[in-house]
Amino acid sequence: MKTRFFLTKPIIVFLLISILAFQPVWAHHGGEGVTGVGLAGPIITVPAYTLPKGLKFINLLTDYTNFNTFSNEKLIELDKRHEHIHDTSNLLTPNIGAGYGLTDNLTIGIRLPYIFRFGIKDVHDANVGKAGNAIGPGDITFFGQYRFLKNEKHHLNAALLTGLKIPSGVRRTRDRDGDLFEADEQPGSGSWDPLLGLAISKKIRQFSLDANGLYKFSTRGSQGSDLGDIVNYNLAVSYRLIKDGDLYETNKKPTSNKKSSMDLILEANGLWSQKPNTIHGFVDENHGGSLIYLSPGLRLTYDKKWIWSLSCGLPTIHDLNGRQRAPNIRLLSVITRVF
Repeated sequence: MKTRFFLTKPIIVFLLISILAFQPVWAHHGGEGVTGVGLAGPIITVPAYTLPKGLKFINLLTDYTNFNTFSNEKLIELDKRHEHIHDTSNLLTPNIGAGYGLTDNLTIGIRLPYIFRFGIKDVHDANVGKAGNAIGPGDITFFGQYRFLKNEKHHLNAALLTGLKIPSGVRRTRDRDGDLFEADEQPGSGSWDPLLGLAISKKIRQFSLDANGLYKFSTRGSQGSDLGDIVNYNLAVSYRLIKDGDLYETNKKPTSNKKSSMDLILEANGLWSQKPNTIHGFVDENHGGSLIYLSPGLRLTYDKKWIWSLSCGLPTIHDLNGRQRAPNIRLLSVITRVF
């Protein structure tokens, strides 16, 4: 008998980004990238499943990252060596997202982030100054996902991921002295950045295995800077601990009278970023590199319409360029309403 998983378990596809990753080491602006936040399957990893035709969602995704920072003495020491370093203590990025199933194999959506970059520190003339906070709307991202493979026999799906980040974010926020924050500290990048990737998903009984890769092509934007290309790569294992039956049939009728379900999720979320450079050819040696989070997570579903997800990212492997500190912890919470 054919499994109903591929016919009936839609995954909400939603942009985050980069992830996913909102720290300046690998994504200079919160709200970049693509992430999957679904009814079943992973939280950050993008699965290959698409929304059934006519199904839609809206959600609120809140991403918080706490950074390890340099001491004032260390910043002054590096400044004397003519090494330009600036620190951010916390990054909070609420996002509003929405998606719609145009067909059973094609989902489109939009994501609107708002950036709160707190505790920016910089060094001028051997003095550490608290430059303040960079706060404002981030860049809007449009996305599309096309499923080109749905093999029911082997429980295997594959999809093409596309997206476009447009320069809609604020790019003129200033520090306490009235000077413009640097391009990588602004809420908006000022650049048009296309995204292209691939997602693969396979089900094994109550387990779901998902993986995706996504490449962001960076172009020149605010202050003549190119913030660098970004590669996201994610792998996830999900387990349905409390099962309420298939979430939706193809006609969208529930297949179980149970009101709730619970999924346990473990993800590895990685990203590689190029070093940014300015229009004058200056390359920032203290940005970019590789970072991988190990992210356990939990999702609760109620009445097939409300979904709450929580992911805790712990930096596990990092190879960062120049003088950088790895992030401390990353928390991601999502509330989704399905229609």
